[in-house]
Amino acid sequence: MRKKIVWLLAGVMLLSAAAFGGCGKKEVTAESLVKEANENMEKAKSYIGDMDMQMSMNISSEGVAMDMDMGMKGTIEYTAEPEIFHMKGTMDMSLLGLSMDMDIYSQVEDDKAIVYMGMMDEWMKSETEVDESSMQEIYTIAGDGKDMTLAEETEKIDDREVYVLTTTITGEEFEEIMGVMESMTEGVGEMNWSNVQANVTMKIYKDTILPASVSIEMSDSGEGIESEGVSVKFNSISVVMNYTDFDSVDSITIPEEALAAHSVDNGDILGEEESILESEVFEAETKAQ
Repeated sequence: MRKKIVWLLAGVMLLSAAAFGGCGKKEVTAESLVKEANENMEKAKSYIGDMDMQMSMNISSEGVAMDMDMGMKGTIEYTAEPEIFHMKGTMDMSLLGLSMDMDIYSQVEDDKAIVYMGMMDEWMKSETEVDESSMQEIYTIAGDGKDMTLAEETEKIDDREVYVLTTTITGEEFEEIMGVMESMTEGVGEMNWSNVQANVTMKIYKDTILPASVSIEMSDSGEGIESEGVSVKFNSISVVMNYTDFDSVDSITIPEEALAAHSVDNGDILGEEESILESEVFEAETKAQ
């Protein structure tokens, strides 16, 4: 009898330990991960990473059609106080093999964002309304996480374990993302993105519950843009942003030559960029001769 009582008490203790231990275990879901990642990003003082945007399109005019690829990639850094975003990289165009170095700073002051853009040793300054769909906040495309699917297995990025979440976005959500590529698409007409679908993959560091990467892939928009006799159809669009380190940037200094740049309207920036592109084209054609 004594042995039976001992075994019974031992069993009760084991079951109790298991029950109470289970109560403290937090269930990991796509929604809980996205919520915590967004909260942690709000607390982050800074981050560094890299980005890559690629577009493949078909352009036709007067019965002549050709494919063209455009891309923008570079390193990024961001500080929350003061709120400054910096990207340094290149813009490439498959047409004539053009490649231009770009240096972009954006500083938020009140409800305005002051943007400084440097290309070919020339700086331009413009002012825009603060846009919550800006590149530094692309991780918010996950929304509240309710529509995301959490993969059963984690993956690794540089020996760090990450959760993998996926979803599909349509129409208005994708149009918000396209807003961050305004300089690459402005001036070619208005496009209806309502029928577009794009696949989104978000990876979150398991140890810190902070975004590791966000990628958006769209294939064949099925839509075209008509502007001044030129038709543009997007075959594919890819946006990838990686977050590699947090709270390691003390400050970002905007160069004096950028601060001293002349101000231009957003509409005038396109004209400035076209002039620079024309110079690059002329230079490329001269070298080819």
